[in-house]
Amino acid sequence: MKIGRIALATLGAVVLVGGGTVLALRAGAGEADRAQLEKRWADGPSRFVTIDGVRLHVREEGPVGAPVIVLLHGSIVNLHEWDDVAAILKDKYRVVRLDWSPYGLTAPDPSGVYSTPRSAELMNGLLTKLGYDKFALVATSNGSNVGLEYNRAYPGHVTAMAFSMLPLERPSQTRKVNWRLSWSLPVFKAVLPNWRPHWFWRAMLEDTTPPGFQPTDRMVDQITEMNNLPGALDRQAQYIQANVKAFKTSDVGAVAETVHVPVLLQWCSYDDVISQSAGASVKRFTNAPVTLIEYPDLGHFPMWEKPQKFTRDLEAWLTKVAVR
Repeated sequence: MKIGRIALATLGAVVLVGGGTVLALRAGAGEADRAQLEKRWADGPSRFVTIDGVRLHVREEGPVGAPVIVLLHGSIVNLHEWDDVAAILKDKYRVVRLDWSPYGLTAPDPSGVYSTPRSAELMNGLLTKLGYDKFALVATSNGSNVGLEYNRAYPGHVTAMAFSMLPLERPSQTRKVNWRLSWSLPVFKAVLPNWRPHWFWRAMLEDTTPPGFQPTDRMVDQITEMNNLPGALDRQAQYIQANVKAFKTSDVGAVAETVHVPVLLQWCSYDDVISQSAGASVKRFTNAPVTLIEYPDLGHFPMWEKPQKFTRDLEAWLTKVAVR
């Protein structure tokens, strides 16, 4: 009987502590502090520029007057996704990065609109204000959709376009997801919709990259901290919902037909998030010359997995197409 009472008391304590932790997290205990994150992640050349009421995080590196390259990150991440690539390119190019809304350290949009067209609109306002009229555009994942929409809506500025992850169709809904994610994600959405722990984001990166790749603490830290900003996951969910609606109601990939400049596809075929094939993607660019490079050993984050190899091929192509 005594052992039973001890076991019951122990279980009760666990429930109380666990319940208290959940309540605290739901009340905002796990939220990141924006001021502290800006000190850590908006260091050096970073600055903030307000466009249409939105405070955008932007980073400019490399010689003023050199050919300009704009880098667009993917979903769940931020402009630091390009750190290794920018470190190489900035010797020859003016490298411009931004946390496009609703990601990273870019502040909430007072309009309450989170969609690809809105992200492209804010991007246009930023680049116009910064005085960048002609540039190459390098993008990955959902950043590719933003880049394509920008080129469609604001033609005449992009001189070349390079993509690694390119969602011209809705990303796969049937791919096998790591078990840690498949069981935990529904729980988080139901119980803690606006918070995810460090291990969750590490698992997310490991789930979309080749075996043997180990995300660094810096990679996981920045994703965890920025995605735990107040309301960040809710804003991202609104953006994804707008994307899903667009994929269901229109031919999103048709935007590739509006491209009339050289295109590079750095196709990472280990990745299984993107639905369409490399060949099908090439065919969508009906009005542009396309160079295809395939990497069977790279996944969803090639700029992190093998930055030297990825950037070497990108830079060789940029030189070939004479980016100005």
